[in-house]
Amino acid sequence: MRELKLALILLTAPLVALYALSQIRADYALYAEVRDYGHPATAIVESVEPDTFIGRNTSGRELIYTLELPGFTPITGLAHMSKSAADKFSPGQEIEVVYAATDPTLTTLSVTHAWHALVSDLIIFGAYAAVLALTFALSRARPERMARA
Repeated sequence: MRELKLALILLTAPLVALYALSQIRADYALYAEVRDYGHPATAIVESVEPDTFIGRNTSGRELIYTLELPGFTPITGLAHMSKSAADKFSPGQEIEVVYAATDPTLTTLSVTHAWHALVSDLIIFGAYAAVLALTFALSRARPERMARA
């Protein structure tokens, strides 16, 4: 059974890695755009809701806000944050956000917030890569057992 679990981890690893790398790429694109072409704007908080992961609540919160810019349909933004940080926000409150002048749909609470999201994704991917490397090493250490699976 252990060998089967190792095999499943190794077979699904490329898909998980591709998803993680696409998320890192998107977060980097957001960070680079708002860093280089960011403009401040005022948005309205729509809601603060429990953050979920695979359908289960986590300890974090999602801040959902709407940004209205002349010539654009309203843009909805989302920010993940801790419960203590989210307690500062309430529906209807005006908040300062940053949007990219090159693509106003790219919004964030601040350049620093975009940077923290990128670093967080990199840490998670690094931890996943370490677990994957360990799994691969374990599977290589017992080739005769993996052959039976």
